[in-house]
Amino acid sequence: MAIEPLHLDDLDWQGMVDSIRRRIPAASAGRWTLHAPVDPGVTLLELFAALLEQRVFQLDQTTDPLLRAALTLLGQTPRPTAVASTVLQIAGAPFQQVGKGTEMRLAGRTPRLVFTTDEDLTLLPVAGLELAVAGRDRSEDLRQGRLLRLFAADGGAGEARLLLLLSGKIPAAPPDAPFALLVELDAPEPVRPAWEQEAVSAPPPAQVSWLYPVDGSGRLRPFPQQGLEDGTGGLRRSGLVRLPIPADWHSEERNGLFGYALHLRVEQTTWSAPPRLAALAVNAVTARHRRLTREHRLRLELLPLPGCEIALAELPPRDAEKDFPPLETTVRLCLRERVDGRQKWAPTADFTFHGSADRVFTVDRGLGVLRFGDGLTGRQPVPDKLRSPDDFNATVQYEVGGGPAGNLGSRLPWVGPQELTAVNLVVARGGAEAQPLTAARDETAAALRRPTRAVIRRDFEELARTTPGVAVARARAAVGLHPGHPCRRVPGAVTVFVVPQVPREEENEELRESAFVAAPRPDPGTLAAVRDRLEAARLVTTELFVGPARYRPVSLIVAVEADPLDPAALERRLADHLRRFLDPLTGGDDGDGWPFGEPLRPSALLREAQESLGRDGEVSRVVIGLDGKPPSEDCQEVGIGEHELVFLADLRLELHRIGTGRGGLR
Repeated sequence: MAIEPLHLDDLDWQGMVDSIRRRIPAASAGRWTLHAPVDPGVTLLELFAALLEQRVFQLDQTTDPLLRAALTLLGQTPRPTAVASTVLQIAGAPFQQVGKGTEMRLAGRTPRLVFTTDEDLTLLPVAGLELAVAGRDRSEDLRQGRLLRLFAADGGAGEARLLLLLSGKIPAAPPDAPFALLVELDAPEPVRPAWEQEAVSAPPPAQVSWLYPVDGSGRLRPFPQQGLEDGTGGLRRSGLVRLPIPADWHSEERNGLFGYALHLRVEQTTWSAPPRLAALAVNAVTARHRRLTREHRLRLELLPLPGCEIALAELPPRDAEKDFPPLETTVRLCLRERVDGRQKWAPTADFTFHGSADRVFTVDRGLGVLRFGDGLTGRQPVPDKLRSPDDFNATVQYEVGGGPAGNLGSRLPWVGPQELTAVNLVVARGGAEAQPLTAARDETAAALRRPTRAVIRRDFEELARTTPGVAVARARAAVGLHPGHPCRRVPGAVTVFVVPQVPREEENEELRESAFVAAPRPDPGTLAAVRDRLEAARLVTTELFVGPARYRPVSLIVAVEADPLDPAALERRLADHLRRFLDPLTGGDDGDGWPFGEPLRPSALLREAQESLGRDGEVSRVVIGLDGKPPSEDCQEVGIGEHELVFLADLRLELHRIGTGRGGLR
């Protein structure tokens, strides 16, 4: 039965006063005779009842400090103001060095909107790019924006060659700062690009080596590891690859240009699906919607009263454009106090958790105000006296930006110092205001329903599917299955089978090359990430094993009575439909993947084949074969293992024409 909610504030003032008056005769043994409001004792009781009514009302109220304390106990805090990020392609003088923290301003925007670069960068005078994959020129495909496969996913070796055509030769003493490439890949949605705040690193799916030629003989040398940063994580996600400029990088002259080659070499192409390249760009750098303000010198004359404030929205005082709005967690305040001299003060979210000696302040981002405590919760500031007209007793410095104002489209013009110009290659997104306490409460309440410990089978599967940084489509936990003892149930053993998320889009070879993999297997990095997460969540007594899903190849013979004009097209239509029906990601009756251990039924396959044909023919039978054996079963269901999946490996059409003898026009 449902439990009625408890209301703690159901007492009102009149009810409490009436109850108190009824108790006076017994409690006073009859000596208190005047119960009218004019009696001082009754007046005091009415006053206490009013105070109690206020306290009772607060019993059902959740104050912000209480809510914040509860979230802290659960290990959660409201998210601070988020900053939008993007990738800028910067243009400037040849081999010019762009320092970290360079401010790039959106052209034509008033008030100005500034993004700041995250890394140092050397600009290369790039006049063109050429790409060859496995010895085949793919430069035109790259220029046309076609999704193209960089490597296969068959476990073999692979190599790609990128040629940078520069208008000038790299100096004999190359700059210290590296150059950078934006490698934009067609990655699954859960795997966020490296420049976004939600991005999570994971072990690489394959070991990619970056090499360069040292002479004209084709001898290659790896780029120095110091300064090399592969933001793609082994071509798992979109990201920036930062490479130091070697002094012995060999160039080849071509039509007045200098060609510098980069080679990508893989010994084992262990990706779950072939990585597909969407775009390449040189001279790229990550930038975020934030900038560091100057150090502001303040002349404070604060009264020793609670509620003292400093208005950041007025800084700098004589400039028309203000340093506003502040990012709350970046404010750094140094105050010269009357007794203790120069002291640093730190921002906090709430004074409730601080004592009278804590040098803290809160930041009101909307109003641009710093607020101090009342001396009980949070120290009151007592600035030193000003000794001259040029003297100051406080300094403050912080970063400004953040919020939804930084969420912009792509291909916008930017300008910077030293005649630098840029264009953002991707949309700028991720900016948001600080999370309200109520939203953090709701999010935490929802998170409490998600498993954090792996106890039952569903916990293992849910934790495996939601492993951050990798794309897992399905997971199957086999409780009691031990790889070393497959024929018996082992208490405490759990084997988790992982199915990765791989492309399943409609084919369109003009725009993208297919990355279809019939039996997708997780790459080593995905298995390592899932294993690490489950190891941290399992019980001490659980013996955990993580591996790829097991697949059984299916061969079919489909007998059809039809009279098609193009038998090959009819066979392709049948094969595509039945492949989708048996697919581990999109198959089954519900379209969310063939169920683990589901047997193959000739009746179900016949139904699907007939649905594919429609009125173009009649399916008379479907014959099933497993594991490469010739199809032989068309009556009984064909079973597979409890934790196994299937995929269509081969389909053969047996066509029985029905045109003759039916009459009608032909």
